[in-house]
Amino acid sequence: MHRLLVLLVGFLFVTIPAAISQVKRVENLSDLGESLAVTWVFRAGDDRTWSQTYLDDQIGPGKPWQPLNPAQPVPDLLPQLPNRIGWLRLRIQLDSTFRRQPVLLRWRQAAATEVFANGQLVRATGIVSSDSGMVKAVHGLHDYYAAALPDSLGRLVLAVRFVVEPTGYRAQYGQLVNNLLTMTLLPNGQETTQPYYNRWQALTQTLVAGLLLMMAILHAAFYAYDTSQRANLFVALATFFLSVASLSVGVTFLLLDELGIYESWSMVSVLCYPLGYGFLLTALYRIFDRPQRLVYYACLLALVVFALLGVTDRINGAMWAETGSELVALSELIRVTVLSWRQRGANIIGFGMGGALFCFLLFFAYDRLEGAGFLKLDQTSVHLFYIIGVCCVPIAMSLYLARTFVATQRRLTGQLLEIQRLSKQSFGQEQDRQQLLMKQKDMLAQQVAERTAQLQQSLDELRTTQDQLVQKEKMASLGELTAGIAHEIQNPLNFVNNFSEVSTELVKELEEEREKGADRDTELEAELLADLNLNLSKISHHGQRASAIVRSMLQHSRTSTGQREPTDINELADEYLRLSYHGLRAKEKSFNATMDTDFAADLPSVSVVGQDIGRVLLNLFNNAFYAVQQKYLSGAGGAGYQPSVRVQTRAVPGGVEVRVSDNGVGMNEEVAQKLFQPFFTTKPAGSGTGLGLSLSYDIITKGHGGSLRAESTEGEGATFIVMIPNAR
Repeated sequence: MHRLLVLLVGFLFVTIPAAISQVKRVENLSDLGESLAVTWVFRAGDDRTWSQTYLDDQIGPGKPWQPLNPAQPVPDLLPQLPNRIGWLRLRIQLDSTFRRQPVLLRWRQAAATEVFANGQLVRATGIVSSDSGMVKAVHGLHDYYAAALPDSLGRLVLAVRFVVEPTGYRAQYGQLVNNLLTMTLLPNGQETTQPYYNRWQALTQTLVAGLLLMMAILHAAFYAYDTSQRANLFVALATFFLSVASLSVGVTFLLLDELGIYESWSMVSVLCYPLGYGFLLTALYRIFDRPQRLVYYACLLALVVFALLGVTDRINGAMWAETGSELVALSELIRVTVLSWRQRGANIIGFGMGGALFCFLLFFAYDRLEGAGFLKLDQTSVHLFYIIGVCCVPIAMSLYLARTFVATQRRLTGQLLEIQRLSKQSFGQEQDRQQLLMKQKDMLAQQVAERTAQLQQSLDELRTTQDQLVQKEKMASLGELTAGIAHEIQNPLNFVNNFSEVSTELVKELEEEREKGADRDTELEAELLADLNLNLSKISHHGQRASAIVRSMLQHSRTSTGQREPTDINELADEYLRLSYHGLRAKEKSFNATMDTDFAADLPSVSVVGQDIGRVLLNLFNNAFYAVQQKYLSGAGGAGYQPSVRVQTRAVPGGVEVRVSDNGVGMNEEVAQKLFQPFFTTKPAGSGTGLGLSLSYDIITKGHGGSLRAESTEGEGATFIVMIPNAR
């Protein structure tokens, strides 16, 4: 029995303190309230029954509830929350004066919560859900309120169901933003609005954002007006980014509740503050035309480092990005301003730097000044100094650039007035010059008319001369053709004469035979008549041959009518080849050349102007024989050289192709490029007009829609290729 009593006393000694340790006793409540930043009981998991008043939430060995102070950063609590959800409980014993009297709960949180008082839900903040994708936590800058009613004994059991959001917890302004829960118990009737400092911060930051945005628009307009002043561009960029940064701070302090959106806006400020101060520093270098050396790039590197700290430091990242960037940029701005103090207008920027330095020093050193008794200000007034310090430098630069812009405008206005004065002064002189110019213009017009008439007369003479040269070329080719025709016509004429003489003798023999009367030989008469008939047919054949040669000569000499007729190109080429060769032989009887023809047997007739194509072929044949003759006479071909001209015809798609090849002197690339230019010739002076190939090229390309080209190797020969389409 004695042992049982000892065990019972020991049990009461252990369990009673455990139960008492969960109770927060409050004897009175001032206007400042009673902080509940004490040890609560905590349990991971989720069960709605844990909100009940009489739940066994004692702590101790083997108990599921554990002691926890919720005023700690959420990342430190995450290892104890495998599913990111849990419950907090706290028992409060109020003084008897608060029995059945409502009290007010005020708290800040970095989670989504449901707050229960004596088992009743008094407020849900954010979105609490066991599904992590549905959770919407709130940040710890805003105050949240709920009324709670103690029971008849003054007891109040608080239960908080909370869920933390799986975010990175980056870019936050201070520790409180990150704490799970900090709660205060207040007497009923207290104001339930957001703290005045939060509202003041949001208002001033928003006003500063508007001011800086107006400056950005103004300097962007200045830059658009005069792009040579690049300082306006950098000031516009700096004020724009600082405006966005200020707006993000103002929004986070008052308008945003969700933790994820808050962190996104905080990240905007983390990036915009270093960017804004970087552009501000660049603008000052542009204003004073300072070289960007190592110190400048070191400052930019420091701004980048502060931006990275803002991303990586979960507690004071935003303060690093904002305040660190301000201090580095302001230090370099002051240094550059001091070095450029002698420049005109530097005092304006210097006063802005001094004001910013004074305001920042007062803001950051206020706690020590207040502790030493030198200064006593409220929190909003101290923050106002910080806002003024942020605006001093951009405003000073803006005033400097605006002053420069006004000075430039005044200078331009003065120059414009001077130009107007000079314009009026020279107006009379300009009128005299205009009259003189009119007279000179009339005189020049008369001279131009006279010169134009002279040029027209020269042009007419040139055209006449050109026509004469063309006719001369035709007559020259006709003269060369005449010798060939004379030699060619000699053969049929010899046949006609010979057969005429033989026929005369046959007629005499026939007459003598008939005079014999009855003794005449009728068989002999018949034989003589047959021979006579054969001779006459021979005379007729060679007479027609001579007539055809004469007709061809007449057609060649006659002006072309342009009438196209179906023509046998083989026959035309063969005839003009022999005429060209015999014409050359008539002048050089000792010269001989081989004529090699390869006429396609199935060559179709093509519709061409016969006289024109004949001139082209004759010109190509004459040039070929001339080339082999020159090589023969110069001895360039050697002792075994045999002059040769080859003519080949063949049918090609759409027409007929004629190739005229020789093994003469050939030509180089430079000569080949000028070959079809009018008046260009390689023959000695007096030996050619230079129009033969030019006229031939025009006849083939313009007259018949074909092509004429040359292929040559100097010293080995040349080939001219004529393609004549079959016109339909």
